[in-house]
Amino acid sequence: MSANNSAKTRLRRLLTRVLPPLLVLVVAVFGAGKLMSTAPEAGRRPAPERQARLVETVTAQPVSLPVRISAWGETRAAREVALTPQVGGRIQALHGELEPGGFLIAGTVAAEIDSRDYELQLQRARSELARAEAELALEQGQQAVARREYELLGRNVSEQEKNLILRGPQLRTAQAAVASAKASVAEAELALARTRVTVPFDALVLERHVSPGAQVSSTTEIATLAGTERWWVEIAVPLSALPWIETARADTPGSQVRLRDVSWPAGQYREGHVVRRYGSVEEQGRMARLLVEIEDPLAREAEHAGELPLLLGSFLQAEVVGRTLENVYALEPAWLRENDRVWIMSDAGELEMRQVEIAYRGERQVLVRGGLNAGERLVVTPINGATEGMLLRTADADHEDAPNAS
Repeated sequence: MSANNSAKTRLRRLLTRVLPPLLVLVVAVFGAGKLMSTAPEAGRRPAPERQARLVETVTAQPVSLPVRISAWGETRAAREVALTPQVGGRIQALHGELEPGGFLIAGTVAAEIDSRDYELQLQRARSELARAEAELALEQGQQAVARREYELLGRNVSEQEKNLILRGPQLRTAQAAVASAKASVAEAELALARTRVTVPFDALVLERHVSPGAQVSSTTEIATLAGTERWWVEIAVPLSALPWIETARADTPGSQVRLRDVSWPAGQYREGHVVRRYGSVEEQGRMARLLVEIEDPLAREAEHAGELPLLLGSFLQAEVVGRTLENVYALEPAWLRENDRVWIMSDAGELEMRQVEIAYRGERQVLVRGGLNAGERLVVTPINGATEGMLLRTADADHEDAPNAS
């Protein structure tokens, strides 16, 4: 009896421990199922509508354009000389324009050397000539007397004896003396004329090395002059640009070159032509070197009136106008995308990425030969994350779609 009671007591205790958690679990499972069965079903959301990107476009049109090559160059004189006298002496006077920056016309007397010594030499030479001519006249008179005597003598003699009888050596000596005296006069006249140092061509004075009163010789530099008829500009261009550039020939000038100083107002430039190509490349950049010639760089002639004068040593911006390309499309370099592709806006308003053929690539212009068609819309606006087929729109299209104001 006591054993049965003990077993019942243990069963009761076990149920007391297990039954409450079990009931809680059953209720929780039942409640969760109920909630799940009564929860509203989530509806499928519609796909978002694609948004068109606003861009700016340019209509592609074929044109005929010359290749334009950008370069830089420095001006230098085509002719530069050190003006030196041909005779020595004291500088008596200098031309007023014989100063740095002065301009002298060809034939102008730039410097005068004291000429008194040379005038005296000329007088002595002329006196010697007069004496030699007088001696020649006397000898010619004696020649006439000797000939009459020879004819009266009537003897047959050898040619050598006849020459001596007729005073041939004396005559030739007198004639030689006259010729020598004439040469001395001409030499003295030339030396006197050279005391006036003249300018060999229209020139700009770069430097003056002497002052009035200075003693000079035939090796003394009086001034440094630069010719003003034409100047040169040496420019460097890429080797790939050479096929488009023409050098001067006997009957035709080379490719036109527009030159301007960056300090000049917009639209101002001077014009030159390529005269020759150097036979070597630039050492540092491995660029081809061209020589450009500019006529009347100081703009002194009437045909260049109103143009700005150039300065020697100026660093100029150059644009070489090369050969013309027919039926090409001119693009700005920024419009060309990676791997020589362009962006086209199709008639459906979608982005198309297309490879093009480059005919010439310059710093400010790219000429495209193939890959574009006339009338196509070229996208010029940069787009981050651009993908093939993305929708595009233009401001003009938005304006057309807007409702009219009442």
